[in-house]
Amino acid sequence: MDLMGMVNQAIASTDTEANSGLVGSLLGSLNNAPVENNKIATIASSVQGLLQQQSQGNPSALMGVLQNVAATGAVDQLMKTEQVSAIAQRAGVDPAMVRNITPLIAMFLVKGSNAKGGCMLQNVLSGQVDLGQMAGLINMASRFK
Repeated sequence: MDLMGMVNQAIASTDTEANSGLVGSLLGSLNNAPVENNKIATIASSVQGLLQQQSQGNPSALMGVLQNVAATGAVDQLMKTEQVSAIAQRAGVDPAMVRNITPLIAMFLVKGSNAKGGCMLQNVLSGQVDLGQMAGLINMASRFK
């Protein structure tokens, strides 16, 4: 399934907080970030890989961490400083940008998932959805408003 299809599924689901306005707002925030959308996609893809390593196939175990990162911006609860630096190097951005973008990605995942991590997070962890497609989705932010 592509990321757009997963977003539409999350919006249609009755057990997630996702709705068109919220998704549009989150994507708009990412679009307004001082980072090129393709670099945001690289960050998102790297975060996906990190989450897949940490989850051990259990999305509900990550929901609390992602909720906290989304609410507080405390990226260090999700990744170590050297992981932030490695993602920044891979994306060609300053580590501060990884720290600024990751909470928005966490919010995107939390709002598109149910309380147990089903829907969006589960599909991201299984690899059925590629967060690397984020750049194309960000470019379509206005469709969700």
